[in-house]
Amino acid sequence: MIFTEPAYFAGLAVAAIVFRFLPRSAKPWWLFATGLLFYWYFSPAFVGVLALEVAIVFALARLAGPRFAPTTRRVALGLGLALTIGLLATYKYAGLITGAPTASALPGVEDVRIPLAISFFTFEFIHYLVESRRETLPRHGVGDFLGFAFFAPTLVAGPIKRFEGFAEQARAARATADDVSAGVTRILIGLAKKVVLADTLSLWIGLLGSTDAVDFASRGEIIVALVAYSLRIYLDFSGYSDIAIGSARLFGIRVPENFAWPYLAGSIAEFWRRWHISLMRWIRDYVYIPLGGSHCPTWRQVVDLLVAFAVSGLWHGAEWHFVAWGLYHGVLVAGHRVWAREVRPRVMRGGPTSTSVRLAAQAASTLATFALVTIGWGLFVMPLDRFWLMLTRLTFGGM
Repeated sequence: MIFTEPAYFAGLAVAAIVFRFLPRSAKPWWLFATGLLFYWYFSPAFVGVLALEVAIVFALARLAGPRFAPTTRRVALGLGLALTIGLLATYKYAGLITGAPTASALPGVEDVRIPLAISFFTFEFIHYLVESRRETLPRHGVGDFLGFAFFAPTLVAGPIKRFEGFAEQARAARATADDVSAGVTRILIGLAKKVVLADTLSLWIGLLGSTDAVDFASRGEIIVALVAYSLRIYLDFSGYSDIAIGSARLFGIRVPENFAWPYLAGSIAEFWRRWHISLMRWIRDYVYIPLGGSHCPTWRQVVDLLVAFAVSGLWHGAEWHFVAWGLYHGVLVAGHRVWAREVRPRVMRGGPTSTSVRLAAQAASTLATFALVTIGWGLFVMPLDRFWLMLTRLTFGGM
């Protein structure tokens, strides 16, 4: 992975040191130049695709802005969304229709046939286009957008940032000693999560990648593998986020947090407020709320939640089991919504008054949430037929 390679940290150190001493007007351009070099070094085959998309998105966002006629603005936004979504679909999801093999969800298996980080920068570009049309973005020039689009620390693994918060920092950022200390500490924590913990847990999850292994595994072995994968994917992804957040801090720039101890969540709804926060906020703002959000009748909220989580699943990977994983969580969150708003107020009056009872209920809820999420990771990592086989072994297999 890029964030564990010495070349990344060597380039990061040079980029951050030079950035600190540049004048305000040059800072966004330096972020663009170093990010372009970063992308070229790690994904040379697609750097031209990204550069061309960035240029077109910026031009269309300008046309979607307030200086042009309403029709022009609508057409520009439509073309921009068609371009960004179309490129994502062409490169990442063609195999979903044709049946061609795509990337695996198992660690260490990457798909080199698609542009590096296309899922992340596509969502950032959609945000930029939509907010340009809404006239919510601050005044800025081409350099500000290029620095935002090519900011190396968040380019390959997020967090998914917003232009308005980033652009305001990029020109004025000047890392202090506290920024450097916090950034280095965060990077070291991320590396420990990834290299020491997550990679060690990979030794326990091999059976999830083999139908034969699942077929002959005991219930206990499957449970161990699922729990190991559940911990592994958290440590791996949050580790990457820690490195990205720490790297940004070396520039004096703060980017959004992505994880907030999600496995301590007491409900599935709370889990999704703590897991991959920047993605879920994006889906809330650009999928769920435009569909109607929480102001609709409960049945409509259920439908909208299913759509939003299906998008989340599809964003993670171009296989039907990713969509099924998203729908699985959509059903869980929708069920929690119905329970919390429609059922619980009618069947429960107050709550447990004893502190010990409340703590026990919270612990049970947290464990149940972790169990549901962990079972769901099986659906995330396995094709549908292998996941069904795993459930069968969990239900009927011997210890």
